Amino acid sequence: MKPFSINKQRTVAAVLAVCAASWCGASLAAEPDRVAGSLPAALLRPALKVARPEQANLMAVVRVGNRLLAAGERGLIIYSDDSGQRWMQAQVPVSVTLTALRFANERDGWAVGNMGVVLRSTDGGINWKRVFDGKQAAALAEQAAQAAWDATKPDPNDAEHPLNLLLDDAHRLVDEGADKPLLDLRLQADGSVLVVGAYGLAYTTSDSGKTWQALMKSLPNPNGSTYYGIAERQQEQYLFGEQGVLLRAAVPGEAFTAQTSPASGSLFGGLATREGTLMLYGLRGKVYRSTQAGAAWTEVQTPVDASLITGLQLPDETVLLLGSAGQIVASKDQGQTFNALPLKNRFPFTGATLAPDGTLIITGTRGLLRVPASSLSAAPALALPSKAAKP
Repeated sequence: MKPFSINKQRTVAAVLAVCAASWCGASLAAEPDRVAGSLPAALLRPALKVARPEQANLMAVVRVGNRLLAAGERGLIIYSDDSGQRWMQAQVPVSVTLTALRFANERDGWAVGNMGVVLRSTDGGINWKRVFDGKQAAALAEQAAQAAWDATKPDPNDAEHPLNLLLDDAHRLVDEGADKPLLDLRLQADGSVLVVGAYGLAYTTSDSGKTWQALMKSLPNPNGSTYYGIAERQQEQYLFGEQGVLLRAAVPGEAFTAQTSPASGSLFGGLATREGTLMLYGLRGKVYRSTQAGAAWTEVQTPVDASLITGLQLPDETVLLLGSAGQIVASKDQGQTFNALPLKNRFPFTGATLAPDGTLIITGTRGLLRVPASSLSAAPALALPSKAAKP
């Protein structure tokens, strides 16, 4: 993926913000053929059948009732109804890597991935439909820029006029195509869906993906830092990501505001425990915890120095965080201390959930790993001190 310059990131955000104000999603939905006609092949080509899908590169796994679903490379989505012993492949209309899965209930599911794709399923993840992609996002930007230019009609020979620059960059965004990934999503209490990803891109839909609104105007992220994820704690919601970018909405429907981040490095994951502790984690095994809404962040030392990517809380309240070097660290005290778990099979981990039979299901670059509950015992405690995060 070709990186943007900082100036270009800001320009793209400005273009899409104009689009948000004018609800370009509605007008775009009325002419899908113009957009779809020039889609990359990977957005039109269904995922190929895979002989051993459980051994493919998988990026995410979720449990929905008694069903497990995992997603990964080349549009692969698989599901299991027997705690991960046998897997079947879903029907997916794209062949791009998928990065995240979320379900509102046992039937209504969503997925996001590379090339800005958003998929939806209404039958429990067996069949999927494309409802948004990066080509549409670029078209929204171009429509908004053209509308702004038409309203003012600046001198086209004035190369430095902001609207000429805006339109030029919008055209360039369309020319570059759908090359920017979405990395996470959340299903909101009001039924809307929030998706976020590279270069600060963020969109929402409130009508099941028929129309979309860009949110960049309302998100204080001037450098266009990538959002790696979304974390929720009770009423709060956080966006976090590249170089420690951190935004917070205190209650549903409230605007996100920039927060003083406890991290200087990137944050890749977030986990709220049932008891109300929120943990953010990422580069070099760093973990930061906050015990309640508005509370200060505390940096927690861990026995690993590779990036932590994903996590979950077990029924006995144990917190597990998994990382890019195939490591697992466990905490039995709400993230105040962490210990390493011994694990024979190691590869870069990307996701984890607990199967109905209590087995830990882990996804990663080498596929699926099933870890029996009896193996989830921590090594002896390590005396690693916590410290207040830098203000």
